[in-house]
Amino acid sequence: MKILKYFGAAALLAASSMPAFSLGWPSNYQGVMLQGFYWDSYEDTKWTNLESQADEISKYFTLIWVPNSGHCSYMGYMPQYWFTNHNSAFGTEAELLSMISTYRDKGVGFIADCVINHRNGVTNWYDFPVEEWNGKTWKIGLEGICSNDEMAYASGQPKPTGAPDTGDNFDGCRDLDHTNANVQENCKNYVKCLQEKYGYAGMRYDMVKGYSGYYNGIYNRYANVEFSVGEYWDGQYDAVAAWIDATGKTSAAFDFPAKYCINEAFANNDMTKLVWKANGTTDQPAGLIHFGYPRYAVTFIDNHDTYRDGSKFTGNVVAANAFILLSPGTPCVFLPHYQQHKTAIQELINIRNAAGIHNESHVTVLRSSRDCYMAEVTGTKGKVVVKVGSAMVSPSGYADSDIKAAGNDYCVWTKVNVNNQGGGGQTSDKPESLYVIGETAGHPWAYDKGEKMTPTEDGFKLKIELSGSDTSTDGYFSFVKNLSNSWDNLNASGNRFAPSIDTPITINGAGAKFVEHSVGNNAKAFYAPKGNYELVVDWPTKTARLLSVVGIDEIGDSDSWSSTEEVAEYYTLDGRKVNEPLAPGLYIERKGASTRKVLIP
Repeated sequence: MKILKYFGAAALLAASSMPAFSLGWPSNYQGVMLQGFYWDSYEDTKWTNLESQADEISKYFTLIWVPNSGHCSYMGYMPQYWFTNHNSAFGTEAELLSMISTYRDKGVGFIADCVINHRNGVTNWYDFPVEEWNGKTWKIGLEGICSNDEMAYASGQPKPTGAPDTGDNFDGCRDLDHTNANVQENCKNYVKCLQEKYGYAGMRYDMVKGYSGYYNGIYNRYANVEFSVGEYWDGQYDAVAAWIDATGKTSAAFDFPAKYCINEAFANNDMTKLVWKANGTTDQPAGLIHFGYPRYAVTFIDNHDTYRDGSKFTGNVVAANAFILLSPGTPCVFLPHYQQHKTAIQELINIRNAAGIHNESHVTVLRSSRDCYMAEVTGTKGKVVVKVGSAMVSPSGYADSDIKAAGNDYCVWTKVNVNNQGGGGQTSDKPESLYVIGETAGHPWAYDKGEKMTPTEDGFKLKIELSGSDTSTDGYFSFVKNLSNSWDNLNASGNRFAPSIDTPITINGAGAKFVEHSVGNNAKAFYAPKGNYELVVDWPTKTARLLSVVGIDEIGDSDSWSSTEEVAEYYTLDGRKVNEPLAPGLYIERKGASTRKVLIP
């Protein structure tokens, strides 16, 4: 699902599948958000760099959360300018507008990092700039600073005259008094300006523990904010839910309760932590998404803050993302995780989109044990089963052929056809190179050597000899995007591709599906009888095929093909005649005295 939002317009233009406009966060929303930055990500997150990736990112994400774009210091969290001067450490205002426009044309909206709990002066503690916008002058003075701000007790500073703070204090900047009518007018119009002047699709409100959620409700209603999410940093379900209620349900919240459950589950290898009881009886995914608030839950594994403190997730990143991407709520993928595990995360998003999983999708937990979380999620287009944990189990009613993604401690089944080209299908995710490793002639199971495949329009191909081992009649192999200097690095997620289990390939048959796979030195592989083959990898369908090459060189080619009207006959490569219709594979086609090789797709 894509959103289209235009400068200066309150209307939302959308496809017929888009849910009706609603304040705070849409119901049945199927999109996925990308947190497009991390702490000090000035190079990765500069506006020109993000804009250059629009074709790729727009295929998988419908919203992108970026840092505060106003001119200020320190990653935008000590804000100075609101209505003017959006030249920041990430780029110029012109570059910001260009980036937002480019993504908007591709159906992707930007979420502004809206910091209104506190504000910084331009040259001293409290000289907030006087700014002009929409025919009015905007200014906040001492009357807009909370009376119990640390400025009140600082030597040589004037006393602020606002009311006491309605939330937690923030040292380092002036805490704004949101009970003050002028502060409210400034905040309401700042949010409106971010949407109308700069083209943001919604707001991420920073440090909302610093003031009452009631005021976020005021600002969202005034500016008609459709996508609003607050950073209420608290692991207690009741506390975060209470903040959502305080906004009048005009805002979603980041699902910190789910975040801490995910941390605990992977830190202790106990997947039961991923399950809570709804109403004390029914197993559901843990966090805000378990009961009552899935529409208003923005789930995540890490953000810029947690990634650098004691809350950092240290477990299996792809498996954790499988949990949030195949659960209700709106998942927010963290940029470093996406960069490190791009192919696997794209694959999971494709499955979410194919099944139509949305923020209020129904979940049936099928299994909850220390080594297994398994749940069936119902989308608008079909059902998906996700398994997280080390248990080697499969869901009833699904076959191995239904596996659409698998890796270290996670597996996903669905009968829905999945478009592996991404939401837009504009470009392929085919890697630049692919190398075969395994029991092949020349470099048996070498992590730093392999046979480089030849690129084709839809994948790769290579003639290989499966030499096997002395004790086996079969040869095992898989393929990787990059060779490496160790097995651990070679098997890194997003590099190695193979089935989720040791999988045989029928020679000259339809082939076998492959997925990203990463389980250290025990990574699984394909296998086939020892011999000479042509390996053909079709990337759009994620299928590997082995075609026999025995005797092929003796067969004529199309240049010697007979032009007679005789009926063609077909033979296997070992000379056995076969009747039509033909199964996919490589055949010898004979007409009269002429022969040629044909590949039946």
